[in-house]
Amino acid sequence: MNFGGKLHIGAAILCATVLTYVSEAHGQNAPEGELPIDASNVLDADIVDVDPVVDLYARDTYAITPLVCPIKGAVDYDDEHTSCFRLAVPENREAPASRIIQLNVIKLAAREPEDWDADEDGEWMRRDDPIIYLTGGPGAVAAGYVDRFKDHGVRDHRDLYILEQRGIGFSDNFCPEFSNVDPAGQNVSTFDEDARASLKILETCFQRAQSAGVDLAGYNTIENARDVKALRRALGFDQWNMWGISYGSVLGQAYLHEDPEGIRAAVIDAIVPIDPAINFQGIARYYQRVLTILSDLCAEDAACASDFPNFEARFKEAIKTVAAEPISVPDALDRELFPSGEATIFLDIIAGLPFIQFYEQDNYPTLPALIDALATIVEERDYDRFRLLTSAEATGAFAGISQGMYNAIACNDGWVTTYRDSYERDAADHPVLSLINGPLWVADEMVALCAQYGMAPRDPVDFAPRQIDTRTIIAEGGMDPITPPPFAKAIMPNFSNGTYVEWPYAGHGPTRSMECAGDFLTAFYDDPNGELDTSCADDMEKPSFKGPLYRDDALIRMLAQTEDDPKPLAAQIGLVAFAAFVLPIAFLIYSFAPIARLINRRGGEPTGGARLAAWATTILGVASLGGLGFAAYATTQASELLIFAGLLGWARWAVVAGYAAGLVGLATLGLAVRARMSGYLPIGALLGLVITGAAGIMLAAGLAITGFGVGG
Repeated sequence: MNFGGKLHIGAAILCATVLTYVSEAHGQNAPEGELPIDASNVLDADIVDVDPVVDLYARDTYAITPLVCPIKGAVDYDDEHTSCFRLAVPENREAPASRIIQLNVIKLAAREPEDWDADEDGEWMRRDDPIIYLTGGPGAVAAGYVDRFKDHGVRDHRDLYILEQRGIGFSDNFCPEFSNVDPAGQNVSTFDEDARASLKILETCFQRAQSAGVDLAGYNTIENARDVKALRRALGFDQWNMWGISYGSVLGQAYLHEDPEGIRAAVIDAIVPIDPAINFQGIARYYQRVLTILSDLCAEDAACASDFPNFEARFKEAIKTVAAEPISVPDALDRELFPSGEATIFLDIIAGLPFIQFYEQDNYPTLPALIDALATIVEERDYDRFRLLTSAEATGAFAGISQGMYNAIACNDGWVTTYRDSYERDAADHPVLSLINGPLWVADEMVALCAQYGMAPRDPVDFAPRQIDTRTIIAEGGMDPITPPPFAKAIMPNFSNGTYVEWPYAGHGPTRSMECAGDFLTAFYDDPNGELDTSCADDMEKPSFKGPLYRDDALIRMLAQTEDDPKPLAAQIGLVAFAAFVLPIAFLIYSFAPIARLINRRGGEPTGGARLAAWATTILGVASLGGLGFAAYATTQASELLIFAGLLGWARWAVVAGYAAGLVGLATLGLAVRARMSGYLPIGALLGLVITGAAGIMLAAGLAITGFGVGG
């Protein structure tokens, strides 16, 4: 487990909410690809109803205060359709003397689509039944959702409200400096020491929050659900639609229990069962599930099978290698984060990089290539590229989860009580992938830490399955790595008016990421009880895999040098910069000059082939420069992490073109000099040819000096 460490993707992985499958076999072997556990927790669970005995909302004033959006300057948003306000709520409605806290709420107003055709589509209208979006995590801050949903089709007709969960972001975050505490204490060299340091960070968070008067027991899913009901009342809506993904699906189940009369229709996606007794912690079994699916899909694709044989087995060997000997980076880029100057990369980074790529289906075409490249990097001990992960930008790339709030939920909702059993089961069934869970003793210390700071698990009756009659879509991505489809199916018996929809090749939360999801949600919310069109999910195609990466250290070294000290890089880049300035201009001149001469009815001076060679130099140079630039862009578009392992495979041809430009540029110089010595080439024409040839040579030299090779 990981609760904070600097070089861990673990905040998004090791403490992430993960699920297991409830088999109809009640502990017997499940069918191929499914995840067996004792089903008695779900399918045979008693359905209970709990009536409130007191008015828990007696202290809610439903007061809202408009304000300038606190995300202003951090997120690019449309201020015409975006507004923010604060909602005051009791910190703990079950404690009469608890303080009042402020929650951040963002409204993304519906806006008419740019391509709306009134003649064809009729008059555009905003629906009067808005949507409340329940965020993930727990503890995912709202800024990312504003960026995610600014172009989502669900806003074509409905206002979307985003409530930032209590205790995070701009909703009175009680641990705003979570991972920045004691950098020297986190700068350790063993996985056990790192786990110990992470626990210490968490304890510091809880200790400081409690000393500041924070009632940590108030940070749980039930109070979060009550906040949503309070927001509906404060806004004056009799009913609205609900949409929740990941932890938002847990919160959604709690909210459906808490405010059934206020919910017109609901969509919950990437399902986490609300009942902690289902034992939904642990990663290895879910990780293995999606790795198997990816391997099978790759094997069905002749090119993928040929390019990446045995990538899964090699990847597991890489994890074992780093588990036995963590990667030492002796010259960390950010000395403030790593005071010793040395950083250590543990197995969770190696295992975690592909894992988080499974979240987004857009990453799948390049995922076998990434896993293959990652295995090769470890096999060859090509550890220089890991230095890039020691920059402030890299270590903050996986931020966005308030870990204090996350772990308070884990304590109060009772998740911590299932950790050890889950991890032991993972270790028995998947010994390599289970290493990502961390040392087993952490599970016991988490239970003790929760008790020490007054966060005993709530009464299980709060999370017991109950019958839900609200019209509900239960959605899933077939390749979701952390909330797999079997869990959605497990909660279905509790939804008397629910429909299950699965996107077969989608990752985590397809209703937020699929292009057609906006129309799907709009159609459902427009007529919840009408016939449901599932073509958005049914028509999803398999990923089309891309070939091996162009794996070259030059770009990695340049990026690291830029972070470290860009001055030595300036001379190297200067050669390429000169070529990048000259060659496009020369390309235009040599391309259009013949047309100008034709119009003017004037022939050009004879150059003995130098002009043609110069034109070829510009074509090759522009192709190289443009190709490399576009390759970097296309690689990051394919996957933000892919560039760490390499560029898309066709980038090598851009490098080849650059070296060819140098050779042809050299020929241009030779032909130009020969033509001049023959006495028939004017000095102006000679100068243009020399500059063009030199630019091609400089491009090739720049590529060579910076380390771009043609092999890749």
